[in-house]
Amino acid sequence: MKRSHRALSAAALGLTLAAGLAGCGDGTTGTTAAAPAEGPHIAFLVPSTSLRSLTYDVPNFTVALHERCPTCVVDVQTAADQATQNSQGQQAVTAGAKAVVLVAIDGAQAGDLVNAAKSADVPVVAYDRLVKNVPLDYYVSFDGGAVGKLGAQAILDAAGPDTSGGAVVMLEGDPADNNAGLFAAGAHSVLDGKVAIADERYVAGWSSTQAEVEMTEALKSLGGRKLLGVYTAYDGLAAGALQALDKAGYSGVPITGQDAETAALQRILAGTQTMTVFKDLPAQARATATVVADVLDGKTPQTTGTTDNGSGAVPTVLLQPEAVGKPEITSKVLATGYTTADALCAGAASTLCAQQGIG
Repeated sequence: MKRSHRALSAAALGLTLAAGLAGCGDGTTGTTAAAPAEGPHIAFLVPSTSLRSLTYDVPNFTVALHERCPTCVVDVQTAADQATQNSQGQQAVTAGAKAVVLVAIDGAQAGDLVNAAKSADVPVVAYDRLVKNVPLDYYVSFDGGAVGKLGAQAILDAAGPDTSGGAVVMLEGDPADNNAGLFAAGAHSVLDGKVAIADERYVAGWSSTQAEVEMTEALKSLGGRKLLGVYTAYDGLAAGALQALDKAGYSGVPITGQDAETAALQRILAGTQTMTVFKDLPAQARATATVVADVLDGKTPQTTGTTDNGSGAVPTVLLQPEAVGKPEITSKVLATGYTTADALCAGAASTLCAQQGIG
């Protein structure tokens, strides 16, 4: 029977994580249910500000790894800055971790951690965010350029063929996150030469609150031109930008996002957000678990190519994102189990769901 991989909450997996999910082996067989012996430890390091990490990444990674390695222990640690995260990783390596899965806070400053692991012959998988200028073992992410292209194309489509006398505003992500640059480059490859860009701003920490501030300032750059659309690299940035637009008296402005957050999907149903870029995060977590399990088994993981991180060609698994507007919410987001109709249609959104035939 094929198992259905749905987004699992961290709370639902709390007991499993505490008991441990690491190490490869068949475990103990017999007529009594005995707890398996504790196996290899895998350090999973994530930013404390990343809500998706504990909602999607860690739980789905843990379940998928457990299918291959029933005794593997996943040690999850969060940090607010890269220095702390580096220390956590180095301590995990010293304590005997067999692999490190790293969602770097600052991909340009995580080198000490990777170098420490390399010295101890412990493989590091850069999860979602590339670590630069160090001998990295593996990288698993989504095609960042494609993410930017999808959002930018949605802005062009919404603006229509005549963009004269108008301009767009771009809100990019955290400059410390390598992905922010990839998203921006992809967006520019679509927008440049086709529409005027009134202002482009990077938003530290992917903060919705700061996005509102940046959007308020960016509106001053329009100079009397019509606002054709707002490209944002994340749903949280879209939420902040919409707050600024509302306060400034704008309505109906095309605006993009990324991550298919429930609040963003509700805004799409309501017509205040144009689209979001959907990334199947459980699939990414499962792909990473496969890489780690293969390494523990002494196998060479299958990859889709390589990525130059400044130190060499890093074996890479890149997944493809998808554009989601109102018509695709059911077929692309709900169908994967990424979220549920109950969660999407809670409260005031129930009427919107009913209008779209979701329920």
